[in-house]
Amino acid sequence: MPHSSLARIFFFTSSLSMVLAGPAQAQAQTNGTARRADDPLTPVKPADYGQFERLGRANLSPDGRWLAVSISRVNEENELRIHRTDSDSVVVIPYGSIASFSNDSRWLAYQIGMSEEDRKALQKQEKPLRQRLGFLNLTTGDTTSIDAVSSFQFSNNGAYLAMGRYAPKGERESTGTDIVVRTLATGEDMNFGNVAQFQWQDEGDLLALIVDAEGQVGNGVQIFDPSAGTLRSLESKQARFSGLIWRDASDDLAVLRMLPDSGYEDTTHVVVAWRDLEKRNPRRFEFDPTVFDGFPENTRVVDYRGLRWSEDGRTLFFGIKERRQKEETEAGADSTTAGEEEEKDEEDEDEDGKEDGNDEEDEPAGVEVWHAKDVDIIPEQKLFAERDRAENYLSAWHLDAGRFVQLGNELTETVTLVEGERLAIGIDQTPHERTRMFGPRYRDVYRIDVATGERERLHERVEFSYGTSGGGRYYLYFQSDNFWTIDLESGKRTNITEDVPTSFVNTDRDITVEQKPPWGFGGWTKNDRSLFLYDRYDVWEIRPDGSEAHRLTRGAEDSVRYRYQRLDFDEDYIDTAKPIFLSIYGDWTKKNGYARLRRGQPPEQVLWMDAAVRRLQKADSADVYSFTTGRFDDSPDYFVAGPTLANPRQVTKTNPFQKDFAWSRSELIEFENAWGVKLQAILRYPANYEPGEKYPMIVYIYERLSAGLHRHSVPSERSAYNDAVFTAEGYFVLRPDIVYRDREPGLSAVAAIVPAVEAAVETGMIDLERVGLVGHSWGGYQTAFTVTQTDVFAAAVAGAPLTNLFSMYLSIYWNSGGTDARIFEISQGRMEVPFWEDVEAYRANSPVFHIDNMNTPLLVAFGTEDGAVDFNQGVEFYNAARRANKDFVLLVYEGENHSNSKKPNQLDYHRRIIQWFGHYLKGDPAPQWISEGVPYLEQERALKKKNGS
Repeated sequence: MPHSSLARIFFFTSSLSMVLAGPAQAQAQTNGTARRADDPLTPVKPADYGQFERLGRANLSPDGRWLAVSISRVNEENELRIHRTDSDSVVVIPYGSIASFSNDSRWLAYQIGMSEEDRKALQKQEKPLRQRLGFLNLTTGDTTSIDAVSSFQFSNNGAYLAMGRYAPKGERESTGTDIVVRTLATGEDMNFGNVAQFQWQDEGDLLALIVDAEGQVGNGVQIFDPSAGTLRSLESKQARFSGLIWRDASDDLAVLRMLPDSGYEDTTHVVVAWRDLEKRNPRRFEFDPTVFDGFPENTRVVDYRGLRWSEDGRTLFFGIKERRQKEETEAGADSTTAGEEEEKDEEDEDEDGKEDGNDEEDEPAGVEVWHAKDVDIIPEQKLFAERDRAENYLSAWHLDAGRFVQLGNELTETVTLVEGERLAIGIDQTPHERTRMFGPRYRDVYRIDVATGERERLHERVEFSYGTSGGGRYYLYFQSDNFWTIDLESGKRTNITEDVPTSFVNTDRDITVEQKPPWGFGGWTKNDRSLFLYDRYDVWEIRPDGSEAHRLTRGAEDSVRYRYQRLDFDEDYIDTAKPIFLSIYGDWTKKNGYARLRRGQPPEQVLWMDAAVRRLQKADSADVYSFTTGRFDDSPDYFVAGPTLANPRQVTKTNPFQKDFAWSRSELIEFENAWGVKLQAILRYPANYEPGEKYPMIVYIYERLSAGLHRHSVPSERSAYNDAVFTAEGYFVLRPDIVYRDREPGLSAVAAIVPAVEAAVETGMIDLERVGLVGHSWGGYQTAFTVTQTDVFAAAVAGAPLTNLFSMYLSIYWNSGGTDARIFEISQGRMEVPFWEDVEAYRANSPVFHIDNMNTPLLVAFGTEDGAVDFNQGVEFYNAARRANKDFVLLVYEGENHSNSKKPNQLDYHRRIIQWFGHYLKGDPAPQWISEGVPYLEQERALKKKNGS
């Protein structure tokens, strides 16, 4: 039933903070945080965390007058806020999400969820969870909601809204559900039953429907014209249809029709297409693979790849795959008599009276064969079995010519169409399979003629590929420290950067590979005239034949990084005839902003702030832009501005109550690692910082972290390593950058961490005797290793750490199914070779081999189902620590993966970290689990008591 009182609507002309009077704010007024105006500010406490907000994605209406913003809260009382961009008006939708504006900017539709309590109540009653659909009239401010809507689509002109219902409960053969098409201006509804799929015309108002009813009665394809109120049937057949697709900017439509065949285990499909559906007599085309001349035998058209139209509508593309025939049976072949059958049964019985057919020895063994020649190891093959089963070959059906062309095959298993669909690019990885087992993934590249299927190899052993140009003329790749193009017409290869006076190699990627990746690629300009490439700081415009190269920016002089900012992700090219935007970032200052670039002129910095500046977007039909700014001490918010981004207007105001708490601030410190490399670290202050006092400090590590200087942190007990919480607890937080040498991952970490701590202590604000270290995964490894190399730290916490590089090298990364050996040799492990080629390097960088030197109390946490770092890494270190009589605690979370996902476990781990550092860095009394441990039976009793059993 429709609801008219769903939203809280406010039209204020004063501070935006006045509109935020939802459930979380009501809680804040009763949780003890209210204070007198003259009271000193105090840090945030756990009871205050629930109200804190995280700024989500935002959508600008096409006319730029509205901004729909998703807000999530720590207490999960999330909401959707719909702001006017030119005033302080806002509409608040509790539990709203997935907002979409109509193209005419008159309506906004969105999904509406429910509270955690309501979800639990429905689950307890075994009732289905159903989203509601809400829509807002942006002219009148009226809101309406409809129960049980699973999906929705606006028509192109914004006059109509199609809404898909949920499928009925119970077992059903059909996939059809009810849909409702509403005329938004009048509120009138048109209902359709048994609709399996629906889709609006791209630039028209026709709605295509696939009908799928029980028993397949009335199944088919229909077209609804809401302006005329007419429904016509294009196809009606007792069969299943799928794959509905309109051709862009046309009235051409295509679908797949299932074609069962009892002789096969799988199903093939007929492709049906119509052209000119807006005309009285549209043309119909049909591709039946069982009778089409030239179609391969024992091959089928698959439905899971999906159909694709060519731009001109003359070709349809789909996937094909070899069929699986059913095994033949010999039904009726046995002609023995009843007496003979009885005699045969007696002979077949064994000594125990069991028939051989029931003997356990005839049951299939539960065995997997793992072979050293497996390119992809069996766990990876199992994990991606569905993907592998779905492998198919792209093919083309030329409608007018009535011709079928297979494009993909065993040689070029992956095929991508080039713009214009005259050519395609085929990829073959099979010649390099042995290499990719432990090294880079190379591929050979082929050009395929879509009209004939003929293929020609263009190049081999390509690792970094950037596909084809926007106009379809060139193929771009990076090799031998340079960018190369291949002219797809002539096949000519050209090194386009060899004479450019800069390096395009990303030297910050300190991993042990033969070819480091490039800094990046921005895109192609109109008609493939040129392309944008990046060096460390600047954007270069280079001709695809290498004849010209121009540095468009001057970032290197000031260590400022410029990058092309894409505003329309559907754009076909970079339009240099118009001003374009560039993102800018200060490598050493951490300032952020945007610049505008006009052809022939230097870039103009239009926004340059000592803050995080992100998410620039433009309204589709207006010169209105939105972006976010924020700092660690300033909750991020959206702003809107004109095309120069001058005088931006603040639209949102998240966490306005943050001003009622003492809050941390951040700064950069510089240091040199042990090799003399200049690095930076973030230093966050205690929320209750007083000059002249010395404070404990927590050091959080991973790799390079200083770029996160301005990243705002929302306090939450479900976040294990939370800077807002650590600073509220009275700690400095240090986040240093770490760089690496080959085969020295642990030693490299120590070479950066210790000097960073020393630089922070030199400020005079930190008590060197009260410094802790924490990290997770790779950061956990570095934590476990560092405390075996230095006594600088009074306590440490390592989440899911690698502790033995020998055994970890031989482990499996279960989350992806691949081997850890590859990660060790060419990726984050940076070990370059297997351990038997450099035993000393593996030993020198393995924490467990230095356990006797560890004098720092260490807390380690692992999930028993960790699919990234094997759980046994924690067990090994636990056993070593016990034998070496070290101060060590292992937290084991049953059933958890690489990070805790269950709320009780998240809360538990967070609180234990606070207790661990509270005891060792602040002198808080040690709970039993720290001082003595907790016997299993005691843990079991506590759990039963908590569960009420």
